[in-house]
Amino acid sequence: MTPIYTYSNLKTRINAQIKGKIGVLISDRDLINQASREVVSDIDLRSTRRKSQLSPPLFMDIFEYVCPTDLKDYKIINVEPQTDRKRVAYTLVPFEEFGRRRDANTIAISDANFIRTVLVNADFAVSDKVATISTMDSLTAGGGTWALFGDGTNLTADADNYVRGSGSINWDISAAAGTTAGIQNSGLSTFDLTDYLGGNGSAFVWTYITSTTGLTNFIIRLGSSSGAYYQKTTTTQADGTAFVVGWNLLRFDLTSLTTVGSPTNTAGVFVAIYMTKTAGKVSETDYRFDNLLLKKGEIHNLFYYSKFPWQTSAGSYIENSTVDSDLLNVDSTEFNLMVDKGVELAGPEVDEFDASDRAARRYAINKRKYEMANPSEALLIIETYADFIKM
Repeated sequence: MTPIYTYSNLKTRINAQIKGKIGVLISDRDLINQASREVVSDIDLRSTRRKSQLSPPLFMDIFEYVCPTDLKDYKIINVEPQTDRKRVAYTLVPFEEFGRRRDANTIAISDANFIRTVLVNADFAVSDKVATISTMDSLTAGGGTWALFGDGTNLTADADNYVRGSGSINWDISAAAGTTAGIQNSGLSTFDLTDYLGGNGSAFVWTYITSTTGLTNFIIRLGSSSGAYYQKTTTTQADGTAFVVGWNLLRFDLTSLTTVGSPTNTAGVFVAIYMTKTAGKVSETDYRFDNLLLKKGEIHNLFYYSKFPWQTSAGSYIENSTVDSDLLNVDSTEFNLMVDKGVELAGPEVDEFDASDRAARRYAINKRKYEMANPSEALLIIETYADFIKM
């Protein structure tokens, strides 16, 4: 369905029902935007259903994904694979419960510091590919011995602060004032990159950041030697959010790679992981890396209700109309609800109280009819209050 109703259409119909007094409004655009937002907030309109490709693809044991900016409250409908893989039913749970239980096929929304993240725990088949290059529990984890790269200094194993296993690799930034710092290993046990290159494969590693000041990005090199490797850069955490002080999960998608030399995909033994930094980022301590993995994901779509009532003539969804040609994300029945709500709000401002009262009653009746004919498909949050232990 292509939207056909414009801002001008809605303005005209509201104006007709308040006896042509729309010019009396302090701002007709502000009022009409308010009316459209209230309807979309009040009702899960069929025409505001959206499908967005989940970013990144779903991976085993990777839980954080980019949240669409127009997701309405917690109105997720489902997560579905793009392939013909069997669909599964997901359960929407509170954020706290998701982190505590991590049940299979559950979804939650994380809200913190005005950043929203979709949390998904998918139940993958055992055939889904995951390969551990190094647990990074010690300086010899994964084969060979980890060494310093660039301005890295004071390399040690850290058994006190880690994410997985029994430790992490700790390093400091020296006073050398270079532009890179990190670790490398040229003697790892052989790993095969073949199944992870050029598609939905990614390398994941945890990094502990002491300070984000002067930090530009992280780079990984994977290959058969220090002169034959693939290189990839990331400027955000795996879920697309900015680097923070503390533990960050990095994701390096193994597509559009920079190739140096002629790496042998089946004979990987070399890895370097390092930051690009400013020359002034010096003499800092306790950076860490932990648990370097290769994973192959599966592309999924997120179905949800949008909170944006409008889209531009170019098809971009927007929360508020700015020009008369903007299109409402509604069909004819839903358009009438927008008209009623607009008249209800405009009436008192232009001394048309009877019109406002009639519109309010009409809106309530039409809302009930609409929701009977178009029940919401949004998942309900299901909370488990207690876990019962079998005796």
